This record gives sequence, structure tokens and C-alpha cells, in this order.
Amino acid sequence: MEKNKSAVPKKRLITAGAFLAAAAAGILAARFISGFADLYGFTIYPWVVNIFARISGIFPFSLGEFLLISAAVFSLFMVVYFIVNMVKRKGRRLRFLFSSFASVLLVGSVLLFEFVYGMGINYSRKPFSEIAELQTGKYTKAQVLEVLEYTIANVTEAGRYIELDDEGHIVKPDDLSARAVSAMQKLGTAYEPLDSYYAGVKPVLLLSELMCYGHITGMFSFFSMEANYNILNNPEELGHIACHELSHMTGFMREDEANYIAFLACRDSGDPFLAYSGWYDMMIYMLNAYYPEASPSEYAAVYSTIPDYARNQLVMQNELWDRYETDFGEVAEAMNDVYLKINAQSDGTKSYGRVVDLMIADYFKEKS
Repeated sequence: MEKNKSAVPKKRLITAGAFLAAAAAGILAARFISGFADLYGFTIYPWVVNIFARISGIFPFSLGEFLLISAAVFSLFMVVYFIVNMVKRKGRRLRFLFSSFASVLLVGSVLLFEFVYGMGINYSRKPFSEIAELQTGKYTKAQVLEVLEYTIANVTEAGRYIELDDEGHIVKPDDLSARAVSAMQKLGTAYEPLDSYYAGVKPVLLLSELMCYGHITGMFSFFSMEANYNILNNPEELGHIACHELSHMTGFMREDEANYIAFLACRDSGDPFLAYSGWYDMMIYMLNAYYPEASPSEYAAVYSTIPDYARNQLVMQNELWDRYETDFGEVAEAMNDVYLKINAQSDGTKSYGRVVDLMIADYFKEKS
């Protein structure tokens, strides 16, 4: 009997070792074998999404959110269980400790395996900028200003077709998910790698408050293959955020490229809500890029050209995130920065702003 008991953790350790080896093999192959990430990302990964996204799509709620909450509750229970048993098992604590370690290692190895083949490998594949034939480089202050003015002009034009509520927010449509999916499908006719299965975008109902403290507007759940959005976001951003998370579903994991893909989807959707959301978010990125380059009077001059309702929305957006400025938010951002750098995004969280490079490159490519 004792022999059988000791065999259980050994089996767990062997299984965990197999998952860890498979995960390591995937990451190393993606980083060091030319063409592997593209082969997996453009041929095998779409099948992974197609299968698991259809399964999670059966549920009307976010399966990813449910699993996260369940995992948190279960982990708390297991911590209590571990402490109680360490107290009770006076003569067998070492064996119980070894068995617990084997269980934790097994769960962690499975999650790492899911991450590598659900997201990790895709960080190393051909970037969307190459597919879109965009050549990014260094830009002058005048070029940044030109594209900013162009973006503001499009915000103004798109704003002619939107409806505002009593507070001045754009009215969020009830069929946000369907609109975002339609926009991404339409973009997929122009770019083959985006011709994918889209399961829709689901709202995060219980964890959105916590996401705000971490400055998280949306998330792609690699363990359920779901795109999710924070319901506390201001409506102006939701269209762009929805398309951003859907772009991750196609395997484009770099944040700058997901932002750019989402912008293209919104811009070319033919949907007034999405078009405004796309231009509005691009305006924010362009304003952030121009601000450190301009004098206060220069920045004030271009800022004054933004429509009153859009300036009001910018104020409300700043007020929203100011309410969640805490030490936790700074820690979460630092952790996200490390995560991005580990996954070959050397700029870390700065890559969220590199969408400006793609935007400027796109503008001058079309102009020329």
C-alpha cells in the first residue's frame, strides 16, 4: 500500500515533466527555428482556436472569467487544506509536502503548456506590419502633427454619425459583439491571416472592477480562447477594444499590432459606432505621441481643434482611470511590462504606443 501511495506523486511529477518539456520545446522552437512560429501560427493555431472557441462559445457568459474565479476559490480552499494537514500529519509531513508540490507542479505545467500553444509561440511569428507592408522608422515632429491633425479630422467626421447620451458618451449598441465580429470578418477579406473563426466578444461581469485597478481594458483568455472586455470602460473605447481582443484570437499577440488591426477593422467597418471608436482611440495615441514633442502653446492649439464632445469624453476617460490610481495598478503595470518583455516585446508596455509608428507609416504609405 505504501508503495502505491508513493507512486502517485511520481506519476504526477512525470506527467508535469512531460508538459514542461513540451512547453519548453514549443518556446525554443519558436525563438530559434526559422519558420516554426509561422508554420504553427498560420496553419495549426487556427484549428486550435476553431475547436476551443466553439466550445467556449456555447456558454452565454465568459467561461474564462468563470474559470478564473473558480480557480481563485479552489486555490484558497487548497491553501487552508494544506495548512490543516501540515498541522495534523505530524509524522508524515514530508510525504504530504512532496505530494502537494507534485500537484502544484502538475497544474502549473498544464497552464504553461496551454499558454505556450495558445499564445506564446505566436509572439515569434511574422508581424502584421510585414503582412501589411508597412515600413516604420523615425518620424519628425511635423509628421506626427500632420497625422494627428488627420486623425482629429476623422474623429470630427465620424462624430457626425454618432448618438450621444445625456452625459456626452457615445451610445453603446446592444449588439457590440456582432458588430465587432462583422468588422473583423470584413477585414479578413483583405488580409488572409485575419480570415479566422471569431466567437464574439464577451463582457467581464464580476471582475471588471478588479481589472480597472490593474488598468486592464480587455483580455484574451488563452485557456478558453475567448475575447473579453471590461464593462466599466467608457463606451467610446469599447468598439476598438472589442476588435483588439478579437485580433488576439487570430494569433496576433503584439499589443501594438493588435491596436493597429483593431483600428483598421473599425475604420473600414462601415459602422458609425466602430468607426468613431477606432479614430477616437487613435487620436489618444497620437496626442500622447505629440505631447512630449510640442510646446504647451503648440499642443493647446491642436487640442483646441478637437470637437467639444470628444474633449469632454477625454476628460471623462481621465476621470475614470484616475479613480483607480493605486499602488496595485502600478504593480500590475510593472508585471505586465515584464510579461511583454519575456515574450519578445523588448519595449515592454511601450509597445502599446508603437501603434503610432504603424499609424504614421500607414498614413504616408496611402499618401504616397
